Amino acid sequence: MQFVMQPGMVYQYPLWWVALLLVGLAALGAVLFELAVHQFLSTELRRRHNDVAAAIFSVVGVTFAVLLAFVAMLAWEGFNKAKAAAYAEAATVLDVYNAALGLAGPKTSQMRDDIIGYLVTVVRVEWPAQAEGQIVDRGKAYLEKLNMFAIGLKPFSISDGNLHAQLLQSLARLWDARQQRLLAAETTIPAVVWIVTIVGGALTIAFGSFLGVPSLGMHLAMSAALAISGALVLILIIALSNPFRGDFRVSTLPFDRVLAQIQAPSDRP
Repeated sequence: MQFVMQPGMVYQYPLWWVALLLVGLAALGAVLFELAVHQFLSTELRRRHNDVAAAIFSVVGVTFAVLLAFVAMLAWEGFNKAKAAAYAEAATVLDVYNAALGLAGPKTSQMRDDIIGYLVTVVRVEWPAQAEGQIVDRGKAYLEKLNMFAIGLKPFSISDGNLHAQLLQSLARLWDARQQRLLAAETTIPAVVWIVTIVGGALTIAFGSFLGVPSLGMHLAMSAALAISGALVLILIIALSNPFRGDFRVSTLPFDRVLAQIQAPSDRP
């Protein structure tokens, strides 16, 4: 129940450890429930109701499969959107830098320093906070300073005016891309979806135990396999539901590349 109320706790452990635990618990629970049903309901009794039970089980199984697929697709789409937002933000930072680089004036060097400061803050402050499930809006100060510098620039020619307009547009896009990334970091699968998914899976596996199979060993194996298949999809959902947390979180690679590209000229003799 603690997992349902606080699903983020699973990201404190390696995914392989969580996967082994969930798969083991699912298989063990399915086997124990089947053994309990076998003790109270004879195989012959269940076999007499196999036709009706199988029909109902097919409906229950399909309903749960559709639900599981929907949740998995929701998590996958959220992960892809978060990754796209991170790449878009990094690319827009480079657009801002290129536009500022073409402008002449004493403030352009300060703008370059603020762009570097923004990238470093995102990589070293905001990203580790996101990995812990927290939102730290430290980079906002650098964007506000860049906005003030950009607004205060006075173009001296038509070409400068075009670059200035491009700079302002790039800054506006950067604000939007940043908000998209922060929104993706805050957006998670609601607790009610976790509850419905876990309870639905348990009911589906439990209902399969009411089918009458002549071989107890075969029935135990089928119940365990069904539970393991559901647990594997649940592990996939866990890995993707929080794009900036866990072993498969969105990396800082696009920001690292942009930072290296910007700093490269200053390192040359």
